[in-house]
Amino acid sequence: MKKFYLLILLSLAVNTVNAQQPCGTYEYETHLGAQFPGFTEALNQTREVSLHAIQRLSKASNDTVYRIPVVFHIVWNINKQNIHDSLIHSQMKVLNEAFRHTHNDTNKVRSIFKPVAGDTKIEFYLATKDPNGNPTNGINRVKTSRVDFGEAGNLFAEGVKSSSGLGVEAWNTDKFLNIWVCNFTFNGSIFVAAYAFPPTNAKFWSGSSFTTDNLQGVVVNYQYVGIKNPNDLSPTSLREKTLPHEVGHFLGLRHIWADKRNTCFGEDDGFSDTPLSNSASTIVNFNKNTCKETTNDKPDMIENYMDYTPYPNTIMFTKQQADLMRFNLLNLRSDLAELIVTKPPIFNYPQISVYPNPVQGELKMNFEKEGAYKVILTDMTGRKVVENMFELNGKFEHSLSTSNMASGVYHLSLLLNNEQVYKQRLIVQ
Repeated sequence: MKKFYLLILLSLAVNTVNAQQPCGTYEYETHLGAQFPGFTEALNQTREVSLHAIQRLSKASNDTVYRIPVVFHIVWNINKQNIHDSLIHSQMKVLNEAFRHTHNDTNKVRSIFKPVAGDTKIEFYLATKDPNGNPTNGINRVKTSRVDFGEAGNLFAEGVKSSSGLGVEAWNTDKFLNIWVCNFTFNGSIFVAAYAFPPTNAKFWSGSSFTTDNLQGVVVNYQYVGIKNPNDLSPTSLREKTLPHEVGHFLGLRHIWADKRNTCFGEDDGFSDTPLSNSASTIVNFNKNTCKETTNDKPDMIENYMDYTPYPNTIMFTKQQADLMRFNLLNLRSDLAELIVTKPPIFNYPQISVYPNPVQGELKMNFEKEGAYKVILTDMTGRKVVENMFELNGKFEHSLSTSNMASGVYHLSLLLNNEQVYKQRLIVQ
């Protein structure tokens, strides 16, 4: 299997060595499937579960924004690979504008797609503390003796993720989005600009089948980070739009054509608000409509970040793509998510305190009023996972064990005499 897969990749690279593609994530997933037994099946099942879950999502609070700490590992051999801080800061600006849909050209989304353009309510910031708690600017520069992280027999740069490969180990991938910036080519030519590791830690994954914690993150060639990177000489590059595309993969999105080869049949990206398409967009053609749908037919969404439309024309995620990324962040990469709540919890009856949050083990609740209470916990799909009734008579505290609950984000509600008196988001670790 592995030898057969390598022959396919080598043949593909030889035949298209001058045809650089912006993203190698699909090929990377195929590579991982060859390396780790069960990977492909589990990844496909994860996608099915996540897509099914977002169809059942109750309306989440639009006042909650999730922030992700980011570390850029700049692994360089010659000076031009050691890109300037300003490129990283400009890249962070683009990443946040893409995920919040706040960039200056949002008006260029065609009117037919404006109703489904989505704000993910996910933001990114350069880490301020390293894994040991020491101050950092979120930029980790490592000089290497390795000129090129391209590897014989495949299109990727996994050596950059370890000191044994003359790169650098990931910072805790449960706590940081790791982005490795380096030089990697295939036989001296850039074949893919970047690639990402998809979410993998769903509850049904077998931890014994493979180990991937140290691989989680994004790898990108140094030419494609930041606005007006002077090293980017490729006319087909997505430029600073490369990382929004790859972080979309990191949070579980597929290419909008689902990597089909000129067919409208077979797999799709799973979203009803991205029209069917049979191939990547490699030119700007607003009349492109590769798949005629029997109802509600629309042209290909060439402005979607998960297409290959030439720069600068990718300018939107859809609402369903946003829902999926939020669901995967909260359920498959939950330790990355830091909450910003722009409205305080409801305290519209007696004063109540619930702690700790995040919780691991016992959750404590303190009250100022006696009575018949009910505690309800629902997961992010709206499914009720806990419903307990308890009476407070002469005492003003109650506890709840979370030991048997899966890690993730939940909605907690407290009712007094069947009237809701408190609600809060709760993170279970």
